[in-house]
Amino acid sequence: MGSSHNVEISRAAVPTSKVSSTYEYSTDIRDSGHSIHYVTRLQQLLREIGYRYEPSPPPDEEFDRIMHEWMVNVVQPVLPWNEKKLAALEDQGSQVIVRSYPYASREMKLIMSKLSVLAIAIDDSLGDEEMYKDITMFSHNMYVGKPQPANTILPLYEECLRELSAFYGADPVLRGMGVAPWIAFVDASSLEKRMVTIDEQLRASRFDAGYQRLAEGQHQGCKIDGQLSAMKIDKEAVNFPYFLRQKTAIGEAYAAAIFKAHRTQELPLTRYITAVPDINFTIEIMNDLLSFHKEEMEGETINLIQLLTQSIRSDASVTGSSEWNSNDTFDLLCSHVKDAHARIDTLLRSDEFDEVAVEGEDADRKIDWEIARQWRGWRDGYISWHLETSRYKLDFLRPCELHGQ
Repeated sequence: MGSSHNVEISRAAVPTSKVSSTYEYSTDIRDSGHSIHYVTRLQQLLREIGYRYEPSPPPDEEFDRIMHEWMVNVVQPVLPWNEKKLAALEDQGSQVIVRSYPYASREMKLIMSKLSVLAIAIDDSLGDEEMYKDITMFSHNMYVGKPQPANTILPLYEECLRELSAFYGADPVLRGMGVAPWIAFVDASSLEKRMVTIDEQLRASRFDAGYQRLAEGQHQGCKIDGQLSAMKIDKEAVNFPYFLRQKTAIGEAYAAAIFKAHRTQELPLTRYITAVPDINFTIEIMNDLLSFHKEEMEGETINLIQLLTQSIRSDASVTGSSEWNSNDTFDLLCSHVKDAHARIDTLLRSDEFDEVAVEGEDADRKIDWEIARQWRGWRDGYISWHLETSRYKLDFLRPCELHGQ
């Protein structure tokens, strides 16, 4: 994420009251054995960045039909999941795109939805040993022009990447931001698998190159002795959690798509490129913040907040004590996200164009309006989707008027 997002640590006081947002949020938040602090801080962040709930757009029946037929006729034959799981995959992969890109064409929404569906499926397939081997060779096959393994989702993924590349057209910078992260994601997904399969004796994962040689040197052959653990994050590795998140979040690709609503749209890249690093950062980190409640309830420990907490806590010289916890890290990241949103809004002149239609004005000003409008549409839609989706268990943060729907 670059040097602009190096961690600056100061232990903030824990907020003692629930802060209301732009909308009236429900205050009936029940503590079910988990710290209330990160929930309160998330409420405060939504107020600080000026988040506004955006209702779901009217259904696009043609989009739904095309997407569902693709799932049934193209994905299902090569993805051995049951109907319930496939339905959930279709809903998650498509609805986040529909909500986050309200001004995008149907074509763009379909391409991004298909890629999101396949990326989720790839991530969920890492436990399959044969599929894992195929995944590790995906980028290599692309680079050398070899076909992807038949009867898997990987040929579909490559086909969608080619469609996306054609959609972006002639701008090599926008195309690079929009396409390359989807390829890097596949390679990086294997890293998370290694991080939870560390052989404590050999200090390496069995999926690492060189593991077999290490094992043979210890007269263990290729057999794992069963003493596996998660990777330990030392205090010197404070930037590693960010590195991992950047590789696996596809944030830059989602950021690029904000500024290419339809095939013929041509927004000058130099008018918004300086905001892209912060947009990328907010996409990656906001997802972690909005996912944290669910992950805490499920006991997940391999995520940005927990890994960063582990690194910071190990360095008492920075925190002043060893009591630094995940709530402190959550608060720290919220502060960085708040500042990043403020910079984006300034660079893209969001406040100037907020709810101001410029249809009849000159073309120059209309371009700036489109850039600002598409950014705000992404931001509010992306957050709204997280609050609406039962997967994240954030119904208590939804605007009051949504309860009961």
